[in-house]
Amino acid sequence: MSRMEDARKKYEGIPVPPELSGRVQAAIAQSEEKRRSQEQRKRMAGIHRRNRIWGTCAGAAAALVLIFTAALNTNTAFAEMAAGLPVIGAAARILTFRSYDKDEGDWKISVEIPSVEMIAEDTDGLDAALNQEIYDLCSRYADEAVERAREYKKAFMETGGTEEEWEAHGIKIRVGYEIKAQTEEYLSFAVRGTESWSTAYSETRYYNIDLKDYKMVTLEDVLGQDYARIADDSILRQMEEMKERDGIAFWSGSEGGFTGITDETRFYMNENGNPVIVFDKYEIAPGAYGELEFEIGQTGEGTGKPGYADNFLVPEDEVAAFAGKIKEAVADRDMDALSSLASYPLYVGFKDGGVWAGSPEELAALGTDRIFTPELSAAVEAAGGETLSPSMAGFVLKKDGIPNIVFGVSDGALAVKGINY
Repeated sequence: MSRMEDARKKYEGIPVPPELSGRVQAAIAQSEEKRRSQEQRKRMAGIHRRNRIWGTCAGAAAALVLIFTAALNTNTAFAEMAAGLPVIGAAARILTFRSYDKDEGDWKISVEIPSVEMIAEDTDGLDAALNQEIYDLCSRYADEAVERAREYKKAFMETGGTEEEWEAHGIKIRVGYEIKAQTEEYLSFAVRGTESWSTAYSETRYYNIDLKDYKMVTLEDVLGQDYARIADDSILRQMEEMKERDGIAFWSGSEGGFTGITDETRFYMNENGNPVIVFDKYEIAPGAYGELEFEIGQTGEGTGKPGYADNFLVPEDEVAAFAGKIKEAVADRDMDALSSLASYPLYVGFKDGGVWAGSPEELAALGTDRIFTPELSAAVEAAGGETLSPSMAGFVLKKDGIPNIVFGVSDGALAVKGINY
């Protein structure tokens, strides 16, 4: 009997309240029906999507412990709660395949190794690959951490240390996990192997699973083909803000520091559906600041956040198209069209003092002649694409300085945010 088969029988032997069984079975049936429907659509379109599991793991010191979003835990109380939730994505059951704590006298070690069983039948071996990966990596990290502790003690004693001094170290080795996000789209989790005597061997890795397509998520999947520029621009802006707000002294020049993201850059998905880039201690700043994280706003379906997170993420063609709508409204002196493009309250900076229009009606009440002045119309007409570089404030349609019209991201979409005379 295989380890997974044995684990499955143990799981199925756990007593479950009668009322829970019907709810779980209904949820499983719903998930199965959804899967069949998806499979039919794929066959009709002639699509055969191969599910992917992540590539070769970098480094020997890698710990992996996993939990799934819609997991039906072996704990009955948790199962009762989970049964009331909708089945999402590739619902799964998670079993603790092996869990142990050891006190070896010279050190203590705590390890949990789970195994995963998918409820959906056709995941192209995702659960089997996960379980083997989990078992191998957790076991390997634990074994290597113990060997490092032995070598450390040997070196410590050979250089004059005493048993009493060694005991004071309190060496602890732990393999564990942390859930980062559990949504209908993604499961994201961090896995950690830590050794209390040295941060050099502590490691955190992040895994992000697409619960609809049963594959590992990449930054390109989330941010698009231009993901590197989008992420780099956002990180650099946030670094400047962190310098001013928190006084973080990021490394630069000969010291190293941030040089741009790559395909190997670590990240996790948060509950907003945005990727969060993570840098190790000492990677881009002194170690005293610890790990540094940068959330990258993004656009796309299924993120939980509609539209754009900031002005720097809006594609150039969409900026140009929106600018064209403003130009057309101004050229036609069309108050209704301009009002429909604005967000409220809208700032209108007249020469004799600025006012706020709280609605399209209030903007219209300011008067067509007062809004569409000859000077504003000329400046907007003469504005070219070179004036539409993104900034924190937005994009500016102008000839020189003032008058101008400022637009930018508001509630995820482009909108006119100010008119200046």
